[in-house]
Amino acid sequence: MGAGDGSDSSDEEIWNMLAGSAQEVADTEDASRSVVRTQPCEEPVVVPLPCKVVSAPVQPIVQAQREVMPVIPAPDTSKRNARVPKELLENTDLNNAIATALPETWDFEVHRTIHRLRRVRATHVGLQMPEGVQRWATALADILRMFVPTLLSVTIFGEVSYGACCVDDLASKAVGIDVLIHYGHSCIVPVDQTTITTFYIHVTIKLDVQHLVETIQLNFSPDDRITFMGSVQFTGGMREAVDKLKDFFSDRGGGRVPQVKPLGPGETLGCTSPHITDSDALVFVCDGRFHLESAMIQNPHLKDAFYRYDPFQCTLTKEGFGFVDMHRSRRAAVEKAKEAKVVGLVLGTLGRQGSPGVLEEVERLLEKRGLQHFTLLATEVLPERLALFKGVDAWVQVACPRLSLDWGDAFSSPLLTPYEAHIAFGSSVYQDVYPMDYYSNKGGPWANYGSHNGYGGTLSVKFRHLGSKAIRYDEPA
Repeated sequence: MGAGDGSDSSDEEIWNMLAGSAQEVADTEDASRSVVRTQPCEEPVVVPLPCKVVSAPVQPIVQAQREVMPVIPAPDTSKRNARVPKELLENTDLNNAIATALPETWDFEVHRTIHRLRRVRATHVGLQMPEGVQRWATALADILRMFVPTLLSVTIFGEVSYGACCVDDLASKAVGIDVLIHYGHSCIVPVDQTTITTFYIHVTIKLDVQHLVETIQLNFSPDDRITFMGSVQFTGGMREAVDKLKDFFSDRGGGRVPQVKPLGPGETLGCTSPHITDSDALVFVCDGRFHLESAMIQNPHLKDAFYRYDPFQCTLTKEGFGFVDMHRSRRAAVEKAKEAKVVGLVLGTLGRQGSPGVLEEVERLLEKRGLQHFTLLATEVLPERLALFKGVDAWVQVACPRLSLDWGDAFSSPLLTPYEAHIAFGSSVYQDVYPMDYYSNKGGPWANYGSHNGYGGTLSVKFRHLGSKAIRYDEPA
């Protein structure tokens, strides 16, 4: 079956089963291409719920105000914990440990994690998480060791984890970890392809749904067609708000939550975003611009109607993007790369960030053109590192497409994405809408599921042995 056609009904069932997975949680501190700049703010450690009244950094956007602030409960975990034994859910010592050591509005799925670790009788667990979550790593490690009898050791990964593409099952296997727990992102590297048992914990963050609802009501009319998207931590609360807004919108208007599979409804990655149709505005729920910019790039027709709701600051701001500058920069890089005689390929080795399948597809293009090329492995793609390789006319990085889009101009030679490589060295044509489809199941031949040698989105035919799961622990039925 074709990796990217999605036409067969059985394929659709698979995508539905995978839906709800995948998220990058890397935020850019400075939105370099922002047309409308907003006041920078520091991210609080814990969501300050209920939301406090704040002034709007961009007028005429109005923040909802309430004299009486309701008590916001912790995230609803009833569905997630449906299979967890009652005695574990009601364990007083465990619940006290969670309440004492972890933030109330962040859901680390501790009960469910302990239940699963007990079932597979885990002995050595690895914890991998983004920077914003690492402050709770030692507390989580202590809780797991205290309540999983078979657990002898917990290893905490200190390397930065930008997204689920950075899941490091290979390093975990090398140090003897039998179960890896990846926090903060959803499953874009399928668990049937990791070399060891891997748990993905979204770390759902409770937001003030009522404040979001009232803010939308203050700033939009019932006839407006509003699309809602966000990062994986907030999509649950976002969808709850959309549901509460049903009575506000007229028959013409409404709240829409698009989906690009295998991501969940409304979920967006820095490299993958749904295409929006029949919409007057986009409201993006997140605390930074990185994911929002992906949605902007994929939907330039909404250039004057991008809004970001920050659940930490409880603000709604209008956002802009420099589309002209971005396309001018990327077109110039592609045109210059067409003259290359020697091409360097960079395969990202930050976890599973680099796809061997996508790499091999680019190799096929270069070999067909008779161009000299070599492959460089790198955890970080930095200008000073690549500058050490003299005589390289152009680079193609198979790591994160945003490296080229956001920082490509900092490199002395063109730094292309796989999509741009298909234009410079293949038969593809530069599109007016830059495709953000890197993990879409209907992505182009440059994407994980669309590459000729793609295998389940991340592994090529050459690398299928990586999925052998020599020490994987399968949970009993």
